[in-house]
Amino acid sequence: MGSILRFLLRYRTIILFVILESVAVVLIFNNSKYQKTQFAAYINHVKGVVYEKYASIKQYFALEEENKKLIAENLDLHNKLNKYINSDTIRSGIRNILNRPAYTYKTAKIIRNSTNKQQNFIILNIGSEQGVRPEMGVISSDEKIIGMIVKTSANYSSAISILNTGFIKFSGKLKRTGNYGTISWNGVNINTVQLHDIMQQSDVVVGDTVTTNQHSGVFPENILIGTVEKINIKDGIFYEIDVKLSQDMKVLQNVYVVDIHDKDEINTLLKNE
Repeated sequence: MGSILRFLLRYRTIILFVILESVAVVLIFNNSKYQKTQFAAYINHVKGVVYEKYASIKQYFALEEENKKLIAENLDLHNKLNKYINSDTIRSGIRNILNRPAYTYKTAKIIRNSTNKQQNFIILNIGSEQGVRPEMGVISSDEKIIGMIVKTSANYSSAISILNTGFIKFSGKLKRTGNYGTISWNGVNINTVQLHDIMQQSDVVVGDTVTTNQHSGVFPENILIGTVEKINIKDGIFYEIDVKLSQDMKVLQNVYVVDIHDKDEINTLLKNE
């Protein structure tokens, strides 16, 4: 108690000054409409800033959950759209007489991804219990080539990345002209794959879009691969074209696994073409 009294006595002048200043401020605001307005505006500004920061923080922590919802909604729209588009479509001479989609998508999250090796693989958080099987294609959430499933466990699967020199060659085409060849990776640049078997008589220019075609057997048609970056002459007959990947393989998070219906039947027919 004594220490409190000593403190008050020691700083009595300052304490009295603060009290008088406070009274003066109150009197000014109570008797001046201008000061009241200015003070209210300032308080509202401060409140607005605080509320905005609070909302930003709240939105930041809700991003992951919102992202999951958007991916699920996108998946549902993809599958519904695919059902209507493909119900009357002829693909490789096969009519969808059962009035069902030619393929459906399954959402997955990447839990491991390598890009710094000659044989790169990707681990996904869904497996055989979720209907994943080997030889299913893997594409990004905005439909760009990623890889293909090679192994599954109950709840996980391993996909061979397109950045793998052992990746099976699959069919790709120049979207503008329809000329098609095979896609592979030479192991040199993680941003570039190669399109082979395009005849030199073909019309191809730097910047042309390269997509999958109906003969890939793993991916739906017109899935984006990349754009022509460089045109090289090989063996005097064919071009070997460097294709800059549209997907940055180092920043993958959410992907789709593509389930092509009647895949085995389609592949049997393709072998007999």
